[in-house]
Amino acid sequence: MSLEQFLEELRAPQGAPGGGAASAMAGAMGCALFQMVAGVTASLPRFAANKDKLEQIHSRSENLYFSLLALTEKDTNAYKQVESALKMPKNTSEEKTARRQAMQCAFRTATEIPLQVVAASLEAMSLVPDLLKYGNPNAITDVCVGVFLLDTAVRGASVNAKINLASIKDEEFKSQCSEKLKSAETDLSKYMEQLKQAMEQAGL
Repeated sequence: MSLEQFLEELRAPQGAPGGGAASAMAGAMGCALFQMVAGVTASLPRFAANKDKLEQIHSRSENLYFSLLALTEKDTNAYKQVESALKMPKNTSEEKTARRQAMQCAFRTATEIPLQVVAASLEAMSLVPDLLKYGNPNAITDVCVGVFLLDTAVRGASVNAKINLASIKDEEFKSQCSEKLKSAETDLSKYMEQLKQAMEQAGL
């Protein structure tokens, strides 16, 4: 699906794709910018000494880009699964039981997908110190925009995970997910502080 097609579906009067898919797409765009910066810098002769490190950053960013791109579609499908479960009949006790089980399964998936978006986006943000160190200083604004997009991905996916957690009955699962989200908040703050310092040093 092209970006234009995705945006056409995103703005359509339907539930999916929605904010979760948009968060994953934002993360993919952030990774794409990291790939661009690493790739362009590695192609310049004056950065030849950094080429191996830049190629590693490019490779990891590329893998995360494809992961987040896939999660865009998975999030859309997860929402549709929730919709389907909600529409199941509930006239008999058997139907009610089947519906409850389907809903719990769907909400669990709809929580796990955004948590994967959070994890992939934070992994991409962990590349920033080396990208700033070895990348072309003239591309710092591209790195900044990449981080801002990944920040959106983490925050957007987190709120989607939280709202779906509220519908889940499995307390152990909820506790595990809540701990992951708390840890993600800490990591996100750390990475954003690193970027802030780099921006100040660059006079931005």
